[in-house]
Amino acid sequence: MQEQINFLKVALSDRQIGAMTRSSKYVVKAIMRNLSDLSLRRVIEYGPGDGVITKAILNRMPKDGQLIVVETNLRFLKILRDIKDPRLKIIKGTAQAVSKELKSRNHASVNLVISSVPFSILSRADREQIVNNTFNMLEDSGKFVVFQYSPILLSLLKKYFDPDAINTQFELRNIPPMFIMTAQK
Repeated sequence: MQEQINFLKVALSDRQIGAMTRSSKYVVKAIMRNLSDLSLRRVIEYGPGDGVITKAILNRMPKDGQLIVVETNLRFLKILRDIKDPRLKIIKGTAQAVSKELKSRNHASVNLVISSVPFSILSRADREQIVNNTFNMLEDSGKFVVFQYSPILLSLLKKYFDPDAINTQFELRNIPPMFIMTAQK
């Protein structure tokens, strides 16, 4: 319960955070089920917040895997830095700029990108840039998982990914309910 309260305090102080509560255990389980066929070798998470999905990924990730999280909020960055795991790399920045950061670190491709970035408050150009960059970073058969309160990104996902390779779920047991969209390259 304290984690929910702490999340709410941070969310109320930052208009860039699109959630009022952290993702429920049902959302975490649904996301992880979507990844059951994927080796979590090199993963990027946009907007990890307080790390609820981050921890689930690290629990499934092989010892030689790497998880790069990209966060803008200073209070969430502090919480993320408390996760002591050598596979976790934390970047202060935006999803729009992450591909430049990866190139500077000589990371060519990833096999999974997870995003809780609030696309509904971003401009169409920013949404397009994030999806385009993500598609280009993903290796063949890699996945882009987006969880949001709105399916606003679905049409853009269909522009870049094969529509038959996009799965959409709706998790009612989250407050508020959440769309989970998984697109495979």
